[in-house]
Amino acid sequence: MKKSRFTTLHRAVFLAVFLFTATVFAQAQTFLGTAGDQLWSNEDNWLDGLKPTGMFDEATISADVIVDEDVSIGTLNNSNNYTLTVLAGKTLIVNTAIHWGDNDFILEDKAQLVYMEPLQVTIKKNINAYDEDNHLWDLIASPVHEDVIPSTENGFLTDPETGYALYSFDENTVDWINYKENPFAIENGKSYLYANALDTTLLFEGTTIGYSAECDLSYHAGNGAYAGCNFIGNPLPCNAYLNRSYYVLSDESNSLIAVPNSATKSIAPCSGLILNSNGLDDNEVLFSYMPFFQYLSFQGYIEITAAKSNAPASVLDQALLSFNEGDDLAKFSIFEKAPRVYFTHDNKDLAILSIDSVDVQPLKFKAEENGNYTLHFDIDKPDLSYLHLIDNMTGANIDLLATPNYNFSANADDYASRFKLVFDPHYGIEEDGPSTDSGTFAYYANGEIIINDVETCHGASLQMVDMTGRTVWSETINNRDGVHTVSTLSPGIYVLRLNDGSTIRTQKMVIP
Repeated sequence: MKKSRFTTLHRAVFLAVFLFTATVFAQAQTFLGTAGDQLWSNEDNWLDGLKPTGMFDEATISADVIVDEDVSIGTLNNSNNYTLTVLAGKTLIVNTAIHWGDNDFILEDKAQLVYMEPLQVTIKKNINAYDEDNHLWDLIASPVHEDVIPSTENGFLTDPETGYALYSFDENTVDWINYKENPFAIENGKSYLYANALDTTLLFEGTTIGYSAECDLSYHAGNGAYAGCNFIGNPLPCNAYLNRSYYVLSDESNSLIAVPNSATKSIAPCSGLILNSNGLDDNEVLFSYMPFFQYLSFQGYIEITAAKSNAPASVLDQALLSFNEGDDLAKFSIFEKAPRVYFTHDNKDLAILSIDSVDVQPLKFKAEENGNYTLHFDIDKPDLSYLHLIDNMTGANIDLLATPNYNFSANADDYASRFKLVFDPHYGIEEDGPSTDSGTFAYYANGEIIINDVETCHGASLQMVDMTGRTVWSETINNRDGVHTVSTLSPGIYVLRLNDGSTIRTQKMVIP
């Protein structure tokens, strides 16, 4: 369970703001709703046409009101049983106090409330329907302190019951729990996978916990790669920041997006995420409306997206090479057929790897099924002068600053240490995996490949790979003369690959 904590830093910041603005004269205005449209922004709805504009002004509500613009005030009063609704995408900041009682206080989808004390609210989360061609999932989270019991009234359980799917991830057993089989409550601080065959609006009714809160993390050493995997959620009714890296579900719900440690990226209300605990001592994380205590100078990144060619958009994966400090994030995969692109550091698979000054960086790739794939590189590092991708299987050398894409063939049984990123044109590296040797070991003549040292190579596999990475010919070297016929191959440039089980040797070969 989570706990709210108004931090010492937040107290210091607010005290400084109050002292700085102590001489500012606060105005008191009254909302009458005279114009009849209920809009906060319409000055005709305010007594004497005076709308509160200062961050310490006092507003008294004497009619139902709709907050249709971003507002920052000091005090908010409800003079009777009136309703306040904050429209989607708008933010209401109350710096001093809210006196509202049990009257309706509603936040529409993606609206924000920034207030440090608990308040009884209804917060909405819109869910778009899925269909046969668009299997949309949402990683949802509750922004209210009390547990939410799914029901038809709050939009979770639609009619018919088969029209929705709700899952909770059990970090202890690394299992998904289906709500239809084992009902559970929606807890603040956790995240859940949700989908619906109908458009629906989820209602989270309860008490907010301010704009700063800690969520507990679990760590289970026996769960292997998932030892520190935590499905947690933004526990606040406002956009929140974390001072560490995490995963979110893509808008298309077809991949996990790795989000680096940043003071510029926030998590929307009702949104869930996946975060990695680094051990038993790493047992909580802080969500906060204010990001500046976690500021990092931006040094750039390289984002690598892997996609299977001619396949549904669901076959995606992503990794990120960061030049900022402290951005390491464990690699998780929850999509069965997605390719895996990742880094390895200290025997851990990582989706985000923070690096400083390097000449070469191994990049691992694992295909879950045979096929053609594409790696796309999104490079956000202006001072980068050289970046090449080396395919250890084919020998292909791609200048990523000129061509940020690479198409290739891959099989599920290929070794993972397939690629390397080279930052220095003069650097050579021994592979992290089967070693490669680019020395000449064969030549072509009259439709035949002749192996130079057939006795040493006896029993090895021989493959001819085209420049897209597709294997177009293969044989085992078991004849003593070392001659192999390849007359059926079309003229072009190929890579000849020899694998004796411990060493992989490649060389370019031109067939005229």
